[in-house]
Amino acid sequence: MAGKCAWFINLDEDDTAARLAAGQLGPYGLAVKGQRWPAEDKAWLGSAQEAADAGAAVVLVIGSPARQAEAAVRRGLALFRLALQTRLGRAVNGFTLVTGEASDGEPAAGHTVLGDWSRLDGTRWQAKVVARAHAPIAPSWPARLALHAHERLGIWLETHPAPGGTAPGALVGIAGNDARIDFHAVGPAGGMPERTVNEYELQGLQFEAGGQAFQAWGLRNAIAPDHSYYVRLDGEPDTLAIGTLPGGEPEDVSLVAMG
Repeated sequence: MAGKCAWFINLDEDDTAARLAAGQLGPYGLAVKGQRWPAEDKAWLGSAQEAADAGAAVVLVIGSPARQAEAAVRRGLALFRLALQTRLGRAVNGFTLVTGEASDGEPAAGHTVLGDWSRLDGTRWQAKVVARAHAPIAPSWPARLALHAHERLGIWLETHPAPGGTAPGALVGIAGNDARIDFHAVGPAGGMPERTVNEYELQGLQFEAGGQAFQAWGLRNAIAPDHSYYVRLDGEPDTLAIGTLPGGEPEDVSLVAMG
């Protein structure tokens, strides 16, 4: 198994700043590996596998404020994070480093997949990175989130709307980027179920929340703590809506932005 490393993702065309930052981690005893962020469709999937194989323990994203703010880049990084954590079976924290003129932008309000990836500045950022590599902090999302990719079966989001308890049904809605759900299942947490018995299915449910229009699927199965609800994604959504489904009606829906 690969040892721990800091995984650098360079968003810029020029590698100079990334190489300089990577070199500054050398004296701290943490190996550095990484990539230039690719532009290909679903490139995040191969990147997550590569980072997992390398033993990525913490992620550093370096690039200009404009590149770091691009919706497609942030959506891809969010999917990368979910896929990487799923493959490793543990939390992976991240930081951002700004090249060029820094901006004063802060993470979006509410729940975001990248909301806890804070910006690094000052002269002692290396110690923060090393500390987080050895002591990762689990994200404070309102639901269990994981991402599974299968060559034949597609991309599946795994969720549990009430982690640590039994949920009265489950619902996942997606909004943005012309994404949609086209299949769902319930099974043991941690991997796609071989078979599923779906109770009281809802497909194509539409609702609005947070100023966005969601298309959702759901089941009224009781979701035990060690089980999950799985939905297959066609496309890459901007926002997830995750909730329970008691009595066949959505309840306690939480929004999670992919960014």
